[in-house]
Amino acid sequence: METLYYNIKNLFQKKLQIYSELALLMEAETGYIVKMDVNSLWAASSKKRELASDIEKLRNSIVFLLDDKHIDHGMDLRTFDIAHLISTLPLSSREKADLEMLKIAIEGKKNEIRQIASSNRRYIQEYLGVIDGVISTITGGAKPQSYVRRGLSVSSTPSSFYGTRYGRDAATTLISAHA
Repeated sequence: METLYYNIKNLFQKKLQIYSELALLMEAETGYIVKMDVNSLWAASSKKRELASDIEKLRNSIVFLLDDKHIDHGMDLRTFDIAHLISTLPLSSREKADLEMLKIAIEGKKNEIRQIASSNRRYIQEYLGVIDGVISTITGGAKPQSYVRRGLSVSSTPSSFYGTRYGRDAATTLISAHA
């Protein structure tokens, strides 16, 4: 079973490496937000999707390895849980403790990523508020009235602005991360 331990450990280390890369990317993304560098934000968003795909592939590799070794784990990609995985592995307590340390490091990176993502979303919302203020100033400060199916809309921003790829939803999507 020693090869199982080294294979799992290797996959956990790769997972930690990907999460570390994702954290660095999201920190760089903060700078892109501050500079309002939309092109770099879109490129970072694309890279984040690649990293998320790599994480999914690693989960799949771990589940496949367990299935290949005929280890009953009761998990699939949706229910994958590292703590459950470690507890079900037929390994020594020293090996499980070693994997537990990697699990703690992975969870720490995931928490760091969540915090950066939350901060980046706040920055996006603040900058969009500034842009809304600039647009309001340029248009004379009057709130345009528009009519919708149910009557008069009191939106302070024309609906077409947020329907573009540079709108509030798109900007928030740029920095969202599912760890």
